[in-house]
Amino acid sequence: MTKRTMVVWLVLAACGGSAPVPVAPQPVAPAAAPADEPSAEVPGLPAGYVEGQVLQVADVGDGGAVLLLDESTNRIVPIFIGGTEATSIQLRMRGESPVRPLTHDLLDTIVKKLHASIVKVQVDELRDGVYIGSVFVRPGGSRHIYRIDARPSDAMALAIGNKVPIYVAKKVIEEAGVPRDEIMRQVAPAPGGPTT
Repeated sequence: MTKRTMVVWLVLAACGGSAPVPVAPQPVAPAAAPADEPSAEVPGLPAGYVEGQVLQVADVGDGGAVLLLDESTNRIVPIFIGGTEATSIQLRMRGESPVRPLTHDLLDTIVKKLHASIVKVQVDELRDGVYIGSVFVRPGGSRHIYRIDARPSDAMALAIGNKVPIYVAKKVIEEAGVPRDEIMRQVAPAPGGPTT
């Protein structure tokens, strides 16, 4: 079974309502750029990336699957996430606030209190079945931008809440992207979420 076939099978099985098989967390090395050093990258579309759009969060058992679309290829990268992250992303997509702050709301408040801003987020790679992402933050009054290692689910929640772009590495789309119609036939629109 090819890797693409396995990904399609897992997505279709998960979106059909059955919960994904729990997998023990694997240690993942941080992204290449250290978080404590300013990045030389400019706050725009990097080479080898495309802008992604979160279509919806499909319900999958106790969690969800973020359906991240690359419009240029009409392929979706499904990223399985936990229930809290799914709730946060869904609320942010609808422009709603939780009764009490969730983790992403807390991070937003910290960034604002420090007069910093989130510039962009990225889904950088798929390493041993784990997606690796980055959040780019500019401290207040600084020209430096810091690249911070992040789970793509957290990065996307922050991007949606701060209305900044989500960039996806083309190699991630090539490796894990599934034709949009293959997934959308199996996925019902999330309640109150955008439809395709």
